[in-house]
Amino acid sequence: MFKRLVLFVSLLLITSDVVHGSLSLIKSSCTATLYPHLCYSTLSSTIPPTTTATKKDLIQLTINKTKDTIQSSLNTINHLATNANLTNRAKAALHDCLELGAETLRRIDMVIQDLKTYPTTKPLRPRHADDLKTFMSTAITNKETCLDGLSHDAPSKLLRKSIFKGQDRGGKMCSNVLAMIKNMTESDMASDVKIKMVKGEEIMWPEWLSAGDRRLLQSGTETPNVYVAADGSGDYTTVAAAVAAAPSKSATRYVIKIKAGVYRENVNIPSGKTNLMFIGDGRSNTIITASESVAGGNTTFNSATVG
Repeated sequence: MFKRLVLFVSLLLITSDVVHGSLSLIKSSCTATLYPHLCYSTLSSTIPPTTTATKKDLIQLTINKTKDTIQSSLNTINHLATNANLTNRAKAALHDCLELGAETLRRIDMVIQDLKTYPTTKPLRPRHADDLKTFMSTAITNKETCLDGLSHDAPSKLLRKSIFKGQDRGGKMCSNVLAMIKNMTESDMASDVKIKMVKGEEIMWPEWLSAGDRRLLQSGTETPNVYVAADGSGDYTTVAAAVAAAPSKSATRYVIKIKAGVYRENVNIPSGKTNLMFIGDGRSNTIITASESVAGGNTTFNSATVG
């Protein structure tokens, strides 16, 4: 009987230590976020009380909950978009929100995949940490762009009220994930820039820029894959046409040389067009300009000259 009592008390103490450790880690992780109460409520209702968690575990759980929140918000937006009485601007703005939300989910999936390879026993590569933070930063920006597109007339503002709560919560959760990733990687991450001497001058290169890309930028003798020339002397007369013809999901750099001239166009770069590089003939010689704006009836998302 005495042995059973000792064993029972020992198990209680061990369980108490595990619970205290998990809650302590949740509190310390959430303290680093902009929305600690949301962070704590998300995690404390998710982690079983007897689970021993790591910082990486907390991020993975938070980001899974974040993905669910964003998907729920997208479902609401998709339902609103089926209303036949929407104005053209409202339709365009909701379409932007759906496109931005899909991109956010894609970025979150990239973070989830990257977290699986997060090194636990060796220093973290700066590029790996930068990728994680960049993906989450994009997710936050997408939420702001969506809401901004529904801020320019009365019908759009009514729709904005309908989706604000879900968008706002998703954005705050993305912000919390970003802060938690930064907190986790900060001690492991090396300096994110390196100094390189070129012709006696110090050039600050981001660590994530490969040696091959640095040489490409420095040489001035790169061989473009295609040329764009407004006068018809190149492969394409518009930048948009060159982008459309570029390979999707390219694993290598695809260089588009834009010759001197004024290109009056909006250039939309789909997310699947990876590793594109634009090189002009100088900022005063190669000019891309357009006039689409919110005042002209466009949404913020679709008013960018190059985006």
